This record gives sequence, structure tokens and C-alpha cells, in this order.
Amino acid sequence: MWMREPGKVVDGLDFLGTHDNCLYLLRGKEAMIVGGGMSWTAPALERQFLAMDLEVEKLKYLVILHSHFDHCGAVPYLKRKFPQIQVVASAHTAKVLAKEKVVSFIAGANKQVIDRLGLQGEYERLGLAFDGIQVDCVVAEETTIDLGGGIEVHFVETPGHTQCSITAHVPKLKALFPSDAVPPPTDDVAEVYYLGPQYDFAMYQRSLEKLSRFEIQICAFEHYGVVIGDQAGEILRQGMSQTGAFKGRIVELYRQTGDFDETVRRAATETLGRSRFGFIDMELQTTVLKAVVRNALRDAKLLDKATAP
Repeated sequence: MWMREPGKVVDGLDFLGTHDNCLYLLRGKEAMIVGGGMSWTAPALERQFLAMDLEVEKLKYLVILHSHFDHCGAVPYLKRKFPQIQVVASAHTAKVLAKEKVVSFIAGANKQVIDRLGLQGEYERLGLAFDGIQVDCVVAEETTIDLGGGIEVHFVETPGHTQCSITAHVPKLKALFPSDAVPPPTDDVAEVYYLGPQYDFAMYQRSLEKLSRFEIQICAFEHYGVVIGDQAGEILRQGMSQTGAFKGRIVELYRQTGDFDETVRRAATETLGRSRFGFIDMELQTTVLKAVVRNALRDAKLLDKATAP
């Protein structure tokens, strides 16, 4: 089953945000928000927090699974709303988010979407400016945060999409929160949308293989919702095969065009048409795909580090 819209997933787990940009509330005796979203999701989050029985004093943690602009843009808003929460991330995410250039890019990308969606009023009213993130708790492979009531959150290092990517695993719920370390579904749960190895292709594939060994019944993505039941494990295996197929498509385009930039343009056009991300335009998609194409062609030995654009 594919749960596409926010709501209760199972006891102790709620899907928040929107179909495009998903966050999760995980509850034991204490509570944790998984995912940092984008600032434009704040109006939806406001409605969702009001509608649910949320004991604010039990909300202790907010986990950033990787440092991209669409996975941490709402963190300053959430930190202002819930000042007691500890921001949890990998050491490399903390290092990335400490860079002034990164903070400026994340702020600009989030404000661009706010403006495109006409949410300037909410931006002022809810205090949605991205002004940086202080990571309070660094986690790594095999780190565990115990929320009580049997809800333990185990962290797994899953680099490839980024160097800083981590995945959260909750054994009691058989739930996995892979962020973009796994391609999410698009139109059909039988087909995934390839987000890709923006850092390293081989690492991305190894991380997929690592996660495919988990026995899960819930795969909670940060884009496009939650896959539940036997399909949750199957989508990890589909991700591996379709990642390889996408690499083949990149190689095919490059051999057709003989030009790196044209390959990026065509790949961006194809993937943007399939992804239906309402908050990403062609300019942003091209920026994303440039790294993916470069890494795929390097992995196929068609580019090397010395000559890659």
C-alpha cells in the first residue's frame, strides 16, 4: 500500500507535511520529528499540529537525515516553535550546515519557493526565514536514541546521495526512514523516481544494498509519502535495479550527444517530467542532475575527475 497524503500511519507514527515534502512524528514516551522539510510546508504543519493530540513537552528531537535544502529548510521554524527540541544529524551534516555559503543557498532556495507559491504572508507571520541550524546531537553508524515504550531509533550511515546521508530504523515498527538514500515511488508504487547519487554513484548503490537487507513493513520517504506492507521491502530492491537502469540511460544520452551539458539538459527534462515535484523548477533540477550525470559517467569510466565539468 502507498500512503500518499499526511495522516496516521500506525500507532506511534504520523505522516506530516505534504505529499511532495514529508516529515514524520514518531512517538514513544518521548517524541521525535524525522525530517526537516522546506519552509513552505509550515502552514500545513501548523494545521496538523493543531489537529493532533501533541504533548509538546514530550517532543525532544528533530532529525535531519541529510543537508539538502529540501530536507532542512523548515528546521529554524520548527526550532522556534519548539525551542526545547534537540537537532540531530550526522557529523558531516553539522559541518556542512556550519558553512555560510550553504546557509545562504538553503535560505535562497526556500525563499524562492515561498515566493513562487505566494506565501509571503505566511513567511512573515510564521517566521519562516532560514537563518542557519545548530546541530545539538551528532549521530553515526549504530547510534541509538531511545524514545521509550520500545521505540528505539537506530541510525545507519548511507552515503551516496550525499556524503552526510543517514537513515533511521525503528525495529519495533519495522520502519525505515531513508530520506533520499532510496528512490521514492512516483505515479505507481511499482515504479520509483530516481533522485540519485549526487555525491558518489558506487556509494549510493552500496547503501541501497545495505538497506535492502532490513526486514521492513514501513518505508517512510521524505518525498511522496509512505510505502506500507510487503511493498516496503520490494521498493528497496526496485530502487537498486532502477538506479542501474538510470545509469544506463545517462550513458546512452551521453553517447548520443557527445556533450556533458546537453546530456544534463535532456536528463533534467526527462526526470522533471516524471517526478512532478511542484517545488522544483528546471533550473534547480538541472543543478541537481549535473552532479548525478557527472557521477554516473565517472562510474561508467566515460569521465574522470581531471576532465569532468
